[in-house]
Amino acid sequence: MKLNNFAFFPPIDITKKDLINRLKNDFPKLDILVFEDESEVSENIHNIDAGYGWVSPESIKNANNLKWLANPDSGSFVNDSGKDGWFYKELIDHPVIVTNPRGIYFDYIGNHVMAYILSLSKRFPDFFDAQRNNLWDKNANKHKAIHLDESTVMIVGSGGIGQEVGRLCKAFKMKVIGVDPKFTSLENFDIVITQNEIESYINEVDFLVSTVMHTPETEHMFNLELFKKMKSSSVFINVGRGKTANLNDLSYAINNNIISGAGLDVFDEEPLPENHKLWGTKGVIITPHVALLDAGETITNRRYEIIKDNIKLLNEGKELKNIVDKEKWY
Repeated sequence: MKLNNFAFFPPIDITKKDLINRLKNDFPKLDILVFEDESEVSENIHNIDAGYGWVSPESIKNANNLKWLANPDSGSFVNDSGKDGWFYKELIDHPVIVTNPRGIYFDYIGNHVMAYILSLSKRFPDFFDAQRNNLWDKNANKHKAIHLDESTVMIVGSGGIGQEVGRLCKAFKMKVIGVDPKFTSLENFDIVITQNEIESYINEVDFLVSTVMHTPETEHMFNLELFKKMKSSSVFINVGRGKTANLNDLSYAINNNIISGAGLDVFDEEPLPENHKLWGTKGVIITPHVALLDAGETITNRRYEIIKDNIKLLNEGKELKNIVDKEKWY
């Protein structure tokens, strides 16, 4: 089919404005539509061929011409309604093809994970606490250092980001275990297992790294029951989605020496509430969802290239890049 129009759904932010200008320049014959609020979407959705952003369950019912919807994120999230995830039933049942921008974050987030691993293996949070108290304390570390060339990392979610983390970890001579439903083997990974096999290997893991997206199957998969099966010296790292980890369980596990620490860039509620126990939990590095710090222009360029390529592919009647299985949310 030939696209007649491409819509940008609210909210319209700086990134979307950049994408809008680029598309207008590269596709002058394509009608680029910009909707500032939901009422505009409701009035026009029946004429839209393709779009970028979230469409409400009410609007999707009238999206009779909608062939392709580009999710700005690689995973799901909870919308302003507080109850509807990106992939709700009406969207799953609709024939629209959904794509996402997976593959554009791998190097930046991979580096962020390694910053956690290097810092936590040397127990830097404990020494930072001593530094803030003007203490020259060579025994400030609550737990022994983890020597990377003798350690094992388990990477749950071994897509683009997970594979980059695996490559970096292998450079430090770590044993790398991947967890993913799509792969049985990967370069730089010693073994790749399924989610159902995690507990068979978890007791040998020094670093448990999550890059996994939030789905019904992954919600709170990292919980006290799992932490209790890990080494007391082990560390949990999450750069995937906050809702995959039970943070109250995590705080309890660290405070009670069930595991030794964590590096967290994502949280089930953001900002993390000021009174949350994790703020005062020793051995924890908290960063406020900044794994892509100062990477904006590069990420926007990569994001745009996927949209641009998919418009061309759709016009040529070819399969789109990064198609999502709507029932699985990824």
